[in-house]
Amino acid sequence: MKVLFISHPNKYEEKPDFPPIGLAYIGAIAKRDGHEVLLIDGGLLNIEKILRQAKEFSPEFIGVTCWTINRAIVWRLINLLSESMPEAFLCVGGQHPTYYPEHIFLKTNTHAVVTGEGEDTISELLQALENRSDLSEVRGIIFKKNDGVLVRTAPRPPVEQLDSIPFPYYEGFQNFTFDNYTGIGGADLPGPTAAVITSRGCVFDCTYCSSVNFWSKRWRSRSAENVLDEMELLVKKWGVRSVYIFDDNFPVNKKRAVDICQGIIDRKLNISWACCGHVKTIDANLLRVMKQSGCVSIDFGVESGSDIILKNINKGQSRIDIERTFALVHQAGIKPIAYLMVGNKGESVDTINSTVEMLGVVKPHLSTGASLLWLLPGTQVFKEARANNFISDDYWIKFDDVPYNLQEHSYQELFKLRQLLMWGIAKNKGGITPVISYYLKSVYYRFPKLSIFRALIPNWLR
Repeated sequence: MKVLFISHPNKYEEKPDFPPIGLAYIGAIAKRDGHEVLLIDGGLLNIEKILRQAKEFSPEFIGVTCWTINRAIVWRLINLLSESMPEAFLCVGGQHPTYYPEHIFLKTNTHAVVTGEGEDTISELLQALENRSDLSEVRGIIFKKNDGVLVRTAPRPPVEQLDSIPFPYYEGFQNFTFDNYTGIGGADLPGPTAAVITSRGCVFDCTYCSSVNFWSKRWRSRSAENVLDEMELLVKKWGVRSVYIFDDNFPVNKKRAVDICQGIIDRKLNISWACCGHVKTIDANLLRVMKQSGCVSIDFGVESGSDIILKNINKGQSRIDIERTFALVHQAGIKPIAYLMVGNKGESVDTINSTVEMLGVVKPHLSTGASLLWLLPGTQVFKEARANNFISDDYWIKFDDVPYNLQEHSYQELFKLRQLLMWGIAKNKGGITPVISYYLKSVYYRFPKLSIFRALIPNWLR
């Protein structure tokens, strides 16, 4: 079959950080199974260009990813695809279709929805379509019959052996190069930079995050050898000079993390790399090997310096934990990055001041985000807001945006708290550069369309 997969387009054209690796995994499955595959990165193109490429390929099957954040533009794209290629079988996957498959059928002319992890499901679905067999035998989908009735098949369990999934099929993108992407994600990573996912799931269950709901709390990982094979391929075939490990929490299994680090050294990959981690999963021995293998930075979901907030969001860490780990990371010669959030339960001027005070102690290389808390499907905070009648499931089909958590504060109040935090960060760092960065971020938060210029901002001003 001629199979086309499209990642969701953005509202504004901008250079993405990385290629859509999830789409490249799905494409690799279809290619392995003998299909002719084209991948389109919707983040690089506007809808008109996407439609032009799609029609030139003339696919029999089209799969589109859909996130809650960009659901409205995805729905528009799907309907335009349906109008221009009515003979193609249209399928949608991703987090929003997993939580609300009925929304996809209400808003688009989709034939089927894939729920949860898509690799095995796509393989079986394409085979069933090619053989014209009964779709009800394909686990993990909801499909529309000719009479309009929706059929939900048996759920599909998560992929147990992640090593069985082929490496991302980057060749499926037209004129692919990692130079098409900014590679932003860690401090001082030389380009070109590739993203690598080495595990699925998370052992923590923060109230604002849907990872556990989607991937399950049972952490699953690829073997160190499998990860190293992909990294080596990225270096030798694609000329990659650095890697960002996109796991929710890379160092969960310290032995595996050490084995990957040692493998980078033994194979002489000579790459720089960065990752995400939780402060409770880091120790001095691991940091030593990480540094030796080329790790330059670690992103930590600090979120707040207030123990009240950290407890309310079920973060599994305290201010003391944050201070201890950041000190260890500094000592190891690695740059710790603090991701921050405003608007969780109990947020106040006092909790923001506690965060500013703590940041003055831990001295992160960068303080990223300071984002206002969104209410997203699959999160505990959304479930609580729904239970409090602050929001309903119908919100996602009635409106196009993503709501902030305004249960305790108005947007104006939260905006002021964020400004207080950002100004505190600038004062902690001292000098003119943090002040310039503060004003740049203030303008960006007021006018999100300016994000198209973010790739032009040097790292020292971020």
